[in-house]
Amino acid sequence: MSLDPGALPVEAPAASGETLAQVDLFALGRRASAARDERLGRRGSFVRARQLLVGGTWRGPRDAAESYADESDLDGLGGLDVARAAGVHTLIATRVSPVARAAADGGLRVVVRVPFRAGEADAERLARLAEIDAAPFAIWGALPSPAGEPYGLDTLKLFALSRLSLPRVPHLLADAGALGPRLAQMAFGFGADELFAPIVAERALRLGANANNPALTRKEAVMLIRGGGLVACERVGSGALEEVNP
Repeated sequence: MSLDPGALPVEAPAASGETLAQVDLFALGRRASAARDERLGRRGSFVRARQLLVGGTWRGPRDAAESYADESDLDGLGGLDVARAAGVHTLIATRVSPVARAAADGGLRVVVRVPFRAGEADAERLARLAEIDAAPFAIWGALPSPAGEPYGLDTLKLFALSRLSLPRVPHLLADAGALGPRLAQMAFGFGADELFAPIVAERALRLGANANNPALTRKEAVMLIRGGGLVACERVGSGALEEVNP
């Protein structure tokens, strides 16, 4: 059964009169996945992107399809206009802020981080999500970002709540570097639709100093998305999706 993403606002009762925070975790995951599928189809995506760093240098492949900057780096970059002039397409915003609004008004894609910490109350998270949903500008995506170590079931609930509480935000990103590849993959079963990670042509084995390397090869990204039960697609060029053939 399909679910209208707008049918379960944060404060509205879900089935049997309970609120979203009271719904069983796996039932919540099914609802979140249904909301994603109704809006986007049963597809998961990734993109080869590069990041503009403080000092004006780039991290990532030169032939990347997209480029982004983090709001926390804008002062060191010289401001939003400088980042846009350098070729940035997307702003990773730290919150719903005047800078994020200026980016959206200027034609940039805005992804807002959703900070969370293991063990915090659902009410705190829902209030945070309500602020994002009420933003007076278009937000392209939400990026759950853990403070400290992310715990599995706790993190997955946050993803489901994010999908169901943000009907105006089309995309929910799973950060493979912050969550780890396996937990990021599991997030696809709780409403996520895009894998956020450096995509590289080749990667050394995760051993020794390279143990925490967040980079994924294109093949690894495809395998994670398919393992999460979705059709793997790559965003290319102007953001169009291309299905990756097996």
